[in-house]
Amino acid sequence: MRLLPWCSLVCLGVLMPAIAQTQSVAATPPPAVTAAPVATLTLEPFRRSVAVRVDANGTKGLFAFDTAGGHSIASPEFAAAAGCKPWGELGGFTMTGTKLAMPRCDGLQFDVDGHRLTAPVAGVMQVAPLIAKDAPPIAGLLALDVFAGQTITIDFAGGKLYIESPASAAQRIVGARELPVRLSHEVQGLALAVNLEVPTPQGIARFELDSGNGGTLLVSRAYAKLFGLDPQAKAPTPGTIPIAPGIAAKGLVFVTDMNIDGNLGMPFLKDWIVTLDLAAGRMWLQPTRATPPPEMGVPPALPAK
Repeated sequence: MRLLPWCSLVCLGVLMPAIAQTQSVAATPPPAVTAAPVATLTLEPFRRSVAVRVDANGTKGLFAFDTAGGHSIASPEFAAAAGCKPWGELGGFTMTGTKLAMPRCDGLQFDVDGHRLTAPVAGVMQVAPLIAKDAPPIAGLLALDVFAGQTITIDFAGGKLYIESPASAAQRIVGARELPVRLSHEVQGLALAVNLEVPTPQGIARFELDSGNGGTLLVSRAYAKLFGLDPQAKAPTPGTIPIAPGIAAKGLVFVTDMNIDGNLGMPFLKDWIVTLDLAAGRMWLQPTRATPPPEMGVPPALPAK
């Protein structure tokens, strides 16, 4: 069980310069969407990924947007401003096995771009220290639990998250490529994450979609050979993860011990418009035509020896 896969940000603080991901799928224009979505939320650059501006009873803050976070988290200060009283405990493990525990608060409500979101059961803790030692203070983390049962479209490079209406969702996926995914519900069913099913000669490997992993691709040691990687590699190496015919994730791959098969971070996600049906467990991809911000998906440079 993984409560929060932030170790993809913390444990990989010393990486080589990025190798740009390439796609063999033509970057055709996205379909014209004339039907109105339920809401359009702004994603702003945050370190190597994205974040959203939130407001709870007039208290404003920045939440990192982490598609693999499982459940949303608020700092103690933000939870207090939102009137969400901490109690009990949420416990679990990161994808690399680190145990985490934190108080919970139920029914955390806040607004993003005037649209009300509710995290049914949120964690309460300081998020910045888990992102990086030098990360600035941040009010919390937004995970997919606030969108459970809905269809959303995320254009990371374009800085938009659309909460789709049935009509806009139908238009959005015209010409998009559907790929098989499986939803995961950890933390006693409270968390929500999406795992892309990747075929290998031995069977299906499942790679978590992780916008919280800003600069690398991760493969569990047990699956490394299936992707032409050295299971004993100590440093990130250039690699390719075939996703589906015509689609591959390319970049620096970190082979490590994990309790999941693999993880696709921003080096992959930044190049796509991702539509997720979080009720039916379906996903569609289409190439984005937006230019990503300069640091998006780029690993930190390896420090001088």
